[in-house]
Amino acid sequence: MRYSPTQFVNLALCLAMCAAANAGNPKKLTQACPRLAPIDGAPAGTTIIDNATVLRLAKKGRIAAIADRQQSVPDSINPTSGGGFSDKKRWRAEHRRAVSDIHKLQQQLIKAEGEHEALESHLFALRKEIQRIRLRPRLHAKAQQIAQLKKNLRHARDSFSRVIREARLDGAQPGWFRDLPRP
Repeated sequence: MRYSPTQFVNLALCLAMCAAANAGNPKKLTQACPRLAPIDGAPAGTTIIDNATVLRLAKKGRIAAIADRQQSVPDSINPTSGGGFSDKKRWRAEHRRAVSDIHKLQQQLIKAEGEHEALESHLFALRKEIQRIRLRPRLHAKAQQIAQLKKNLRHARDSFSRVIREARLDGAQPGWFRDLPRP
């Protein structure tokens, strides 16, 4: 049996119209797919995803949501410090402070390592043992200073990571720190 192309077009149009007509009926949809049962006891056919539902699910940690300052639904839940201009200024200032602390410590470490190398080369250039004995405490103190600076640098990097993590938990957007210098 041969079918003409017009019969295929008519069949496709009929199926498309039937599918579009039945797509809005939630009872038929849940009958066709039993896994699409109403969520949290919401009756079939109601709007399940609105601002209040998104914010409620976000508080439970199921989805990520960002609330605007102006709510489109009057009975929706007020967001908690979600992206005000003062928050953005505060977190950007914290970011800059943490980065400047890291840069300062890196510069101090580079300077101390240079001084340590200079002291070592001076120690090995000395001919008399008594001069070497006098120089060793300064060399040892510089080595301790370098170790302390490395420890402080690790703590500064940890505090930078902590600032970013706390800002994100407080509602900071990823673009807030994009144009700022990196450590």
